[in-house]
Amino acid sequence: MKVDPSGVTRAARLTALAALCLVTVVLLLPAAISVSTGGAVPGFIGEFGRWLWPAVGVMVLVAVGLALWERGRGHETSNRTAALARVESRVKALLAASLAAQTQIKLGVLKQPAISVRVDGEEVSSRDLEAVYDRLGHTMVLVGPVGSGRSTLLRELCLALVERARNDPQAPIPVVVDLATWRAYGARKPTEFTAWLLREMNRRYGISRSAGTIWLRRERVAVLIDGLDEVPGVDRAHCESELAPFASVVSSTGPIDNLPSVFVEPLNRGQVLEYIASVSPRLDSLESALTPEIWERLDSPLALNLLALTHLDKQVDTIGTDFVGSFVVERLSGQRGAGPTIRALKFLARLGRPDLGAPVHMPQRRAWLPLLPTRPLWLLFVRAVPAAYAGGVCAVSFMTGLRLGLWPALVFVVAASALLVLVNKLPRVFHPPGRAHGIVTAALGFLAGVLAGLLVGLAGLWLGAIGTPWPYFVAYVFVVVASFFLALGFIPGDAPVPWALLIAAAPGVSMIWTGPYAVLTGMGVGFSAGVAGGIFAAAVGRVWRTVRTVQQQRMRQGRPWWVQPAVPVLGAIGLLGGIGALGSWGTALGVALGLLVTPTAARDYVWPFDALAEMAAEAVTRPLSLGELSFRRKALLHLAQDRLLLTRVDGEYRFAHVALRDHLASCDPTALVRATRR
Repeated sequence: MKVDPSGVTRAARLTALAALCLVTVVLLLPAAISVSTGGAVPGFIGEFGRWLWPAVGVMVLVAVGLALWERGRGHETSNRTAALARVESRVKALLAASLAAQTQIKLGVLKQPAISVRVDGEEVSSRDLEAVYDRLGHTMVLVGPVGSGRSTLLRELCLALVERARNDPQAPIPVVVDLATWRAYGARKPTEFTAWLLREMNRRYGISRSAGTIWLRRERVAVLIDGLDEVPGVDRAHCESELAPFASVVSSTGPIDNLPSVFVEPLNRGQVLEYIASVSPRLDSLESALTPEIWERLDSPLALNLLALTHLDKQVDTIGTDFVGSFVVERLSGQRGAGPTIRALKFLARLGRPDLGAPVHMPQRRAWLPLLPTRPLWLLFVRAVPAAYAGGVCAVSFMTGLRLGLWPALVFVVAASALLVLVNKLPRVFHPPGRAHGIVTAALGFLAGVLAGLLVGLAGLWLGAIGTPWPYFVAYVFVVVASFFLALGFIPGDAPVPWALLIAAAPGVSMIWTGPYAVLTGMGVGFSAGVAGGIFAAAVGRVWRTVRTVQQQRMRQGRPWWVQPAVPVLGAIGLLGGIGALGSWGTALGVALGLLVTPTAARDYVWPFDALAEMAAEAVTRPLSLGELSFRRKALLHLAQDRLLLTRVDGEYRFAHVALRDHLASCDPTALVRATRR
């Protein structure tokens, strides 16, 4: 076996670094500290005790030098063999999962039709693409329409370059990256292309950021770019300028300025007939069914594969020129309950993701919420949200009346209902298009609100009891100071301090008669309910801002008459828990003071309320996806994979071809269901 001398050198370097660190930390440094603090010199050191600190310094300098050497040069060859193995493994997996490979398995053929390319007016076989790559200076653009086989050629070229890199230590490592995951702007700031490229190299091939940075700077990596056509049009020019310094080969439907183009040639009639003959006798009847209209569109490997797969199960006289549509219909025909499957596939296709592993655990709501129809949004904002708020107020007021008395519960209901108007992050909602009563949704929302309200009430009672053991003076000062800061967040305007002082004076005077403990008990309930209500309101507001403006404009404004009164009315029902015990008006004052936190908790820029509101917004919207994707999402993905609509690479699902994804994204689910039933 051939030994890589650079690997041996690096192993020795790392061993020396580890040994130096071990000796310094375990032996020299403790001994030096012991001597410096008046301890005895270890016997094995003897008369060299005075050289302990200089030895520690030298060891540290040597360790730092080795670490810098490892960072600067160590990655140059250390991960090369492993990286080449990972690149080869992933690219082979991509080729094996492609629609072309699946067609070969299904039809029992050994290979796809040979693809030709044209460069400088000369037609060249795809087997000579590596020579074309060398002739063009290791930089080129593979140009061809969707389905022409560009991605396959790119991956086959990558495997050839992997083999070259194994035999030549000076040859760069080829990596295939998919631009479908890149966007010019991320969630909050521009996406830096180099950082994205390094992340992709690490995520796909295990190449560390430091090694990738060094390799890119020294041109030790050949970057093969796929998925340029997936970049949004507004970002296309920016993307091309960003990738130019790194790209070796780019797959695109059109030329790129300042990069030589290699055009993928369409299939000719002879190649098609040769392929049909190679599948004999399974496709013997296909040749006679090829009309002039079909021949005109049968010019790419994708079209040929789709036509061949469709022909296996369809009658010859039903073959049309819409190869993608016919294939999708044939794949989904005969399935029981095809409607939910088609709707789910359309939803996944519209997400526009290169891989579908995340939708098993749903991505962030901004990726999918604008894709929902009107009805689930109407049910959320008009039925579930008001009912949940009313249920929460009802539960908290019941627990407050049961434990603290009627007056504190009454103050809570009145104050919480008023704050719903004052801190109204709930948008002006709309009447539904058509009939959508949603009584069941409202009932479920109410029950969820009751459950959450019970938890909030228990937390508030626990908070109120914390101050019971405090000394009188400490509790008194705490109530006044807490009231002042709660009032600062509650009062709008540029000069809230005088008003906050005035509000804080109210409990200061009242506690002369009531004592601070009663006010503290009420403040715990009010604070807990105020934080929960503010976060809930902020979460619903965040969800509303995610809904597309066009969709909002299609909805008629106006709120049903019962939505606003429902909160105080259902909250008043909770007052039944306070019948028989009026309670202390000091506790009622504490409830009102604690509720002052609601506006602060509802703001989007106050930590930690902003983070909690984002989590609540995700939880609120998650049930809405069930109309598009059921709980049995993994079963759906497996089914689509069996029907050759999806493939799986490295545990990630993806559409077998972008043409299938685009067709499903733009299809009419109702019409497609009818077509599968014919």
